[in-house]
Amino acid sequence: MSSTATPPSTGPYQQSLPKGTELTAASGRSYMINEIIYERSRGPLLCCLYRAGHEGKEYILKDILPGDFQYNLDLQKLVSSAHIRTLIDSIPDRRMLVFPFIQYDLQTINTAAIPPSTKKMILRDALAGLSDLHDKNIYHTDIKPSNIMMDTFKQSNGTIGFRNVQITDLEEAFLIPPKSRGLGKRLSGNPFWRSPEAWARGAQHTPADIFSFGIVAIYVWLDRMILYSDEANEAEDPSDMILRRHVSYFINDVDDFNGFIDYHGGEEDPFVNRFGGLLMSFNAEDKREPWTAWQPVDPQFKDLICKMTYLDPRRRITAREALQHPWFNE
Repeated sequence: MSSTATPPSTGPYQQSLPKGTELTAASGRSYMINEIIYERSRGPLLCCLYRAGHEGKEYILKDILPGDFQYNLDLQKLVSSAHIRTLIDSIPDRRMLVFPFIQYDLQTINTAAIPPSTKKMILRDALAGLSDLHDKNIYHTDIKPSNIMMDTFKQSNGTIGFRNVQITDLEEAFLIPPKSRGLGKRLSGNPFWRSPEAWARGAQHTPADIFSFGIVAIYVWLDRMILYSDEANEAEDPSDMILRRHVSYFINDVDDFNGFIDYHGGEEDPFVNRFGGLLMSFNAEDKREPWTAWQPVDPQFKDLICKMTYLDPRRRITAREALQHPWFNE
């Protein structure tokens, strides 16, 4: 039996809404909560993600921080793309956004079991969504496998196919003003997918998403989380372990490395010094593993990833340019 939601509170939410709660949205639709997917503390607030139903269809309801609600409403209305999941409704009294339900994400499916042609389709569609986002000068900030979602269906030959590939979770995204260098002093994204400039808390713009997407593409194509290690995952501060992998894999070009130094303000910059120290930690017994030397890797795929993971963000390929790369047309 369903229950009725209590009157909205103007203060912080300390409890999740129980299963069966019905909420009336701005559209007039009534959504019934069927499941609490997660509960996360954000300072004094409890932010939850719910699976809910309306007239036999499933939806996602997401709590938004009070100061971010109107910003998210306005930003998501700027975006219209078949490959970006945006809100379809809102519940202003509870500061909730309503989204279509999508079955799976790249973190939960077995990428090793997906045929190469299907992997390429998934990456192409996700990149198309990122292109549409970047065309609006919107920096996602948190590109990672769990934020690329899709539905499955049974194909005529009995195998499982994928469709409705979408970039999700725009709730941390930023609209970057024209001529701005981007966000600064912010540690954006997940550690294992984060760009070097985000690690530096330096100027971050849409190229930071491109770096993260390149790491995701390696994960999908080669089934390897190349910046992840169990040791780093368990560490209180994994930053040096992860950044050492950046140094190992992505210092592939002298001009790029010099551009990276210039981008961060020169050789005296603390982050540049830190990067240099990690570079000096390699030796003849513990050699770097530059991405350009990885084998066996398709040469066109290797070239695409090189262009997406330059250390100097100014040199990275754009999402729109990446869609035209020969690898997607092989």
